[in-house]
Amino acid sequence: MTLYFDLPRTTALPADPSPWRNYEPSPRLVHAAVGSGLLAVLVLAAGIWSLILRDPAAALACGVAVLVLGHLFGLLLNLWVHPQNTGDRMRIAGIDDGSPGLTFAYSGRLYYWYAGFLTLLTLAQIALALDTPVLAAGAVLTGGALLVVLRHAPGRLAITPDGVYHHGVWAQQFIPWEAVADIVAGEHAHIPIIAVPAVPSPETRTRRSLFRAPEQMTIQVPWLATDPALILQAMRWYHANPSHRFELSYHIAVDRTRQRAWHLH
Repeated sequence: MTLYFDLPRTTALPADPSPWRNYEPSPRLVHAAVGSGLLAVLVLAAGIWSLILRDPAAALACGVAVLVLGHLFGLLLNLWVHPQNTGDRMRIAGIDDGSPGLTFAYSGRLYYWYAGFLTLLTLAQIALALDTPVLAAGAVLTGGALLVVLRHAPGRLAITPDGVYHHGVWAQQFIPWEAVADIVAGEHAHIPIIAVPAVPSPETRTRRSLFRAPEQMTIQVPWLATDPALILQAMRWYHANPSHRFELSYHIAVDRTRQRAWHLH
């Protein structure tokens, strides 16, 4: 059994309080958020006018459109205004093979907006498919995406004594520490990410849903319900200090991460 006072000195890592300080949202994201919001307001006004004219069918159609556009606006606004969540929510929980690890949950708010938009859009397309058959294909696509999202919810990121586990929206991956080459803060398609490039290993596990398995583990920061800078620092610290990884099975890892006690044994 490894005793706490027997551990070697820790490897200090400089903390970066804002690794995505230069992040700028995609102009397309900003334009889409503003456009969907304005369009929702216009459709709402049209719905109110339909009620004044005593046209309940048009008012109902406008109401459904407002719900769809409103949820799209909420989703895009979250990605624009809240690309990085705050807080220190974390716990010790089991991964796919039952091994306990320091676990960071996905954002329930983003799940609501994403799943809500897909649900409303699918239902609207189904309702209109009889008059416009081409919408049936769209309903199949959005409904399939919704099923995948709900089937794999809730997502989470966990670091265990053996490696890094990521249960994302579209794929599940486990990479052993020995295969982890680096842990990098970056961006992909104007989305802030935590990337975990790795070398091939027989202990690596990957389960994908619809798309080809990614070459590296990529965690999109907006999905994380915890401060991503804190998660990044914890991942880097335990990567650099293998003798302390046993802590990841116990609440001591939660305390160390919350207190940012990276300099202590």
